[in-house]
Amino acid sequence: MSSNLAFATPLRSPRDEQPTRHIEIVSNREQRKSRPRIVYALVTVGGLFALFIAQLLLSIVVSQGAYSIASLQTQQRDLGRQEQALSEQLDLLASPQNLATQAESLGMVLSNTSPVYLRLADGVIVGSASPAGAGETVVAAAGSLVPNSLLGGIPLVTPTVPEATVTEVAGAPETPTAPGSVASNPLALPSPVTR
Repeated sequence: MSSNLAFATPLRSPRDEQPTRHIEIVSNREQRKSRPRIVYALVTVGGLFALFIAQLLLSIVVSQGAYSIASLQTQQRDLGRQEQALSEQLDLLASPQNLATQAESLGMVLSNTSPVYLRLADGVIVGSASPAGAGETVVAAAGSLVPNSLLGGIPLVTPTVPEATVTEVAGAPETPTAPGSVASNPLALPSPVTR
C-alpha cells in the first residue's frame, strides 16, 4: 500500500513568534565622561616603561661609576707604592755613607784636624790648617761610618770633563788672575772667589 497522502505541517502564525529584543543600556553624558579612556591607560603604561628604562640606565651609570672608582683606587694604590719605593731610594742616596763614598770618588779626602774657617769680613783664616792624608777613607774598616750593603749597586760619580775643554786649557797660555781669585782648572773642584 502506498501512502500518497500529504502531511500538512502546521503553520505558525506571526503572532506566536516573539521578536527578540536587543536591549542596550544607554548611558548618560556624565557616565560616558567618567569612563576610563584608552589614552589614559596608554599614558600610564608608557610612564611605567619610562620609569623602568630610567631606573635601568641609572643603575648602569652607577655601576660604571663604581668601576671607574675601583680603577682609580687601584691606580692610587700603585702610585703610593711607587712613591714609597722612590722615597726609600732617595733616602738611600741621601745617606751619609753614599755621600761620603761619592765625595771620595770625586777626590775629596777626610781631614782629622780641627776645623778651619774663613772669616769673609776681613779674609782671615781662623784655625790652623794642615793637609789631609790621601790614604784615609770614610767608609771602610778604618773609617768612621758603617758600610751599607744596599749601596752596592749604586754607581760612583766620576768627574767628567769634556775633552775640548782639556785640550783648550792645555794648549792655551795661562791668563793672569785677579788677586785673591783662584785660577780656573776644569779638573779641580769649583771654589768661590771671596775678594
